[in-house]
Amino acid sequence: MTSAKLLSDLKKARQAKNLSVLDLISTENLTLNDVELLLNLAGIFKKFVEGGAKKCDLLKGKTIINFFNENSTRTRSSFELAGKHLGADVINLAGSVSSGKKGETLGDSARTLDALNADILIIRDANSGAPFQLASLIRAPIVNAGDGWHEHPTQALLELLTLRERFGNKKLTYLFVGDALHSRVFGSQVRLYQKLGFEIRLAAPATLIPKGIENWGVKVFYKIEDALPGCDAVHAIRLQTERAAGKFVATGREYSKNYCINPARMALLNKGGVVLHAGPVIREFDLRTEVLESPNCLVQQMVENGLPIRMATEWLIATNPKQKANPWK
Repeated sequence: MTSAKLLSDLKKARQAKNLSVLDLISTENLTLNDVELLLNLAGIFKKFVEGGAKKCDLLKGKTIINFFNENSTRTRSSFELAGKHLGADVINLAGSVSSGKKGETLGDSARTLDALNADILIIRDANSGAPFQLASLIRAPIVNAGDGWHEHPTQALLELLTLRERFGNKKLTYLFVGDALHSRVFGSQVRLYQKLGFEIRLAAPATLIPKGIENWGVKVFYKIEDALPGCDAVHAIRLQTERAAGKFVATGREYSKNYCINPARMALLNKGGVVLHAGPVIREFDLRTEVLESPNCLVQQMVENGLPIRMATEWLIATNPKQKANPWK
């Protein structure tokens, strides 16, 4: 696919539509039309990339700053590649080398970057709510690449794209297993899947279940074998030990014994059921190797879909004709 054909297909799919939001911070703020627009455009970008093309000039002259205050492999690399494939100038800044180490606040760091007239600021931070705070402080649109325990919207979108490729528009019965309390991916997925009418289940130890989860319409189970029957998909949530989740279970061995997805547990899913994981996967703890390497595992497909979802996100955000109010005035 040529760049000209790519642009033509994107314009047809977009039909002069824009996202209803100027910042992509939460899936809660996305309308169903927003979701469909992002998925449709991501599908076109995926064909472009799979065709062997590496670059186009859709964002030539635009500047994207990736400001990551937490470690990342998949998210950071796919956001970086997305910007470069689109022809933007991409700057990567890690918190470990920013002035935050000298005592500068996150808000002041963001204002400094905003003064460079970036067109998008993509941020990952350990503090829940950081993107919300910054959105009102700077002129550049914010894309949330993960904030604390709260949300990770593009991760939820890439997983939905993966599910659509397998199941179409079917309303799924979807099971989360594991550390929902500390998982920002869970936070974004629940908000998104509620909009789509999924039946959402959660199997986890009582200590890893968020308070008030029933108010989200989630059916709670403590034994995974009780939750799996009738499900189309199961998402294993990694135990977020970097957020002290290890203190919420007696032992890792006991947790894995009760909640690791193994072949016997996969067999309890509906026929054609699949397993997903946002990564990084801890083999034999989150997923057994036989499951991870089986045809019904969509983990690698999720990684592949991260690039087109983030290309669609960056293109829509950067070309939205609506502009944020200038907080500097």
